[in-house]
Amino acid sequence: MALKEIIVFIYLPNESTAVPAGVFSHDSDSGVGTFVYGRRYQERSNAMAVDPVFLPLGIDPAPVTTNGGLYGTFRDASPDYWGRLVIASELNTAPETISETDFLLAGNATRTGNLAFRLSPDSPEPKLAPPHFNQLSDILEASEDIESGRPAESHILHLLRQGSSMGGARPKCTVVWKNSLWIAKFPSKGDTINIPRIEYATMKLAQTCGIEIPEVKIVPASGKDIYLIRRFDRGGISGGWLRQGFISSLSLMRQDERDRLDWSYTAIASVMRQHCPASDIQQFFRRMVFNILVRNTDDHPRNHGFLTIENGLRLSPAYDIVPSFVQHGVSTEFSLAMSVGERGREATIDNALTLCGQFGLSRQNAQATINEMLKKTAKWRKHFSDCDVLEKEIKLLEPSFSRL
Repeated sequence: MALKEIIVFIYLPNESTAVPAGVFSHDSDSGVGTFVYGRRYQERSNAMAVDPVFLPLGIDPAPVTTNGGLYGTFRDASPDYWGRLVIASELNTAPETISETDFLLAGNATRTGNLAFRLSPDSPEPKLAPPHFNQLSDILEASEDIESGRPAESHILHLLRQGSSMGGARPKCTVVWKNSLWIAKFPSKGDTINIPRIEYATMKLAQTCGIEIPEVKIVPASGKDIYLIRRFDRGGISGGWLRQGFISSLSLMRQDERDRLDWSYTAIASVMRQHCPASDIQQFFRRMVFNILVRNTDDHPRNHGFLTIENGLRLSPAYDIVPSFVQHGVSTEFSLAMSVGERGREATIDNALTLCGQFGLSRQNAQATINEMLKKTAKWRKHFSDCDVLEKEIKLLEPSFSRL
């Protein structure tokens, strides 16, 4: 039995140093994990659950088998595809040779959320040392080397590693800029269009439609556009950084990444009623509709998240919204990654209205929300042009907005 125990730390509200919360035991052979809170931690007056859905304070240990034996917030804090690729590159090995617990331990201080994973309760606080904004050109070069399978310079790779505990498949890195932490998203080697600028334009369009987004920017580096999105799970204080707990909607639903048939907006909205205010659920409906209007079919449950607060959860600002590209002449019919209404994943306004009551909206109010968003998104061409998206790229995007 390949059993490994690691200490789970948590950064509590208004504290920039983590405290040990309990022990996570993981059997890599069977893919089963178990967590137990420490007695001293539970006695703290400001103790918070490390996983507010699956691991509330005061419960008996419950084993987990989903996602390789990781509890939801543990998996959310673990590096995803790009972060794993960077870690493996620095170790000069393949990502497949690294265990889930080793990925947890390898993730650094820029990981998502407010958890940390260490070998001992006495392990020192890791240094938060992501690259500075002015090093973007070097980081971009290193990311291109990794994507192409070339060895990157060790000192630059180390910088990239310091900021790459984030999820997702595209090249990215946390950077420090203007006393804040930002995720810098780079062009990918296979891009034939300016994805960073298109994502920026789409996010700003979402904002005009009443969707809460973090601050976003486009900045140049080595003659290329870099998309910056301010991290909503971090806040700066004198001498350190405050961390906000994060849980993806996949973790909220206690689902495995392979449980694609069970992904559903209305099911998530139902669980949200137990943890979130009504305004968040109505905002969630707005985001579902926007994904239909801009043909964002990468709307899987990891691309929706929640911030943990003392008395529950709040829907996080929106992120990772990009139109899916299709050729001219292709059918306008498409599906989202999650079920929308009574007709499953069918990405139509009519389908979105079939179960609007699950989001706390009457059909009249839901239709009014949609009509408002239709007026905003109908001007998408001018909006994208104002965001300096090239005319040829706007032309390529027309099939994605064919319903407007």
